[in-house]
Amino acid sequence: MKDDGLYTIGQVARLAGVPVPTVRYYSDEGLVPPAGRSAGGYRLYDHDALDRLELVRTLRDLGVEIATITRVLADAQTLAEIADGQIAAMEDQIQTLRVRQAVLRYVTTRHTGTAGIARANRLARLPAEQRRQLVADLVAEATRGLDMEPAFAAHLRSMLPDLPDDPSVEQLDAWLELAHLVGDPHFRESVREAFERHARDRCSGADHGDHESWARAEQAALDLVGRALADGIPPVSALARPIVNELVAVFAQAHRRSDDAGFRLWLAERIRIGADPRVSRYWRLLAVINGTPPKPDPVPAARWLLAALDPRVPDL
Repeated sequence: MKDDGLYTIGQVARLAGVPVPTVRYYSDEGLVPPAGRSAGGYRLYDHDALDRLELVRTLRDLGVEIATITRVLADAQTLAEIADGQIAAMEDQIQTLRVRQAVLRYVTTRHTGTAGIARANRLARLPAEQRRQLVADLVAEATRGLDMEPAFAAHLRSMLPDLPDDPSVEQLDAWLELAHLVGDPHFRESVREAFERHARDRCSGADHGDHESWARAEQAALDLVGRALADGIPPVSALARPIVNELVAVFAQAHRRSDDAGFRLWLAERIRIGADPRVSRYWRLLAVINGTPPKPDPVPAARWLLAALDPRVPDL
């Protein structure tokens, strides 16, 4: 520093921790004007210029553009306003990176080719309404022309993906997997088959239940069979028999049927159709996307109950 309190360009660059060409560029742009010139015509900077240089460097480190910094230095825009704008821009950038990460992870885990990565990228960037429509179309196709129990049909149509504006990586991963599942023809056929069976049972009088009674019966199965599984009770055992009888009575009441051999065969077939791991996975993915607590996986309980209901096994 010179005796008059001025710095050479090299000195101010060293104090601010930036290269000399950067100081020269900021000076040329009018952001850090020199306080004067030496006898030899070299630029000299004072303490105010050093403060301005450090502010400019800090804002540039935070991603603020030169034009915006110029407005701040001219008191045309406050630092708080700049910060708000940068936060919004960073959130957009973070979301973009999350989408890219989800697409790349999808490609890695599924070993997809060029067509697969293009589809994954397109699905990851779908607007909210188109995401919901993708699932709504599946439900409409699977239930078209069928006599569905009204509350059950309404429940299905209401369960649509609702990805937030700033989804987590896990939610994006879940959405890509759900979209892949929804587009799987075999999955769509399985869902249609289950709903056709539901409609036939309503038309034939084999099932007079409703959505609430079915849900209570399903919860009873999860509770009772869950405890049996935790206790290591085999489905074909004397200990299992009272559990099975209690459950069959619950399901008979839910479907408004009598507990007899015919009902047990019917119930086993209904459970077999409904115990599709892909359907269970669908509901779990939807819960992740919507940020709701996932329900317990019903497949283990269904398999246990199916084994217990197998008519080839004699009463114990």
